[in-house]
Amino acid sequence: MDIFEKLTGAGFIDLGFAPWESGKGLQIQNLHELHDEAPGVYVMHYEGRIHKVGKSSASLKRRLLGYSKFDRDRLAHFETGSDRSSRKQRSAIERLALPGFHVLALQADICERNLPGLGFPVKISSFDAHDLERKVIKLVKADDHKLEFGA
Repeated sequence: MDIFEKLTGAGFIDLGFAPWESGKGLQIQNLHELHDEAPGVYVMHYEGRIHKVGKSSASLKRRLLGYSKFDRDRLAHFETGSDRSSRKQRSAIERLALPGFHVLALQADICERNLPGLGFPVKISSFDAHDLERKVIKLVKADDHKLEFGA
């Protein structure tokens, strides 16, 4: 079983291909399939190579929507992207020259639970996004994916 079969077998859904659009960033499709508030983990890949694993501990949908402002032209500019993550991603963009990524996403199930003694419900999720991201990264690296765009 390959890594993509493992991910989809675990419940990751395919959001389709997200093209880079100059001045507009990465245009991730099918975000309507995601719950507005659920945390989760995402995997970005192109031509059988996984380039990015990420997470959101709050809203995976909002995290992925943020890529629509992630313009590779601005990111690749030597003055605007100066933090370590931007430098790594800028280098990957320049080296790989990818037209975009295919995106897989897995969201946690959200439910409410009353906390005894407090008298109000709190939201709980079916898994911790940070823990799942760390384990998916380990699995992906063991399958010899370099995560050039980041982890």
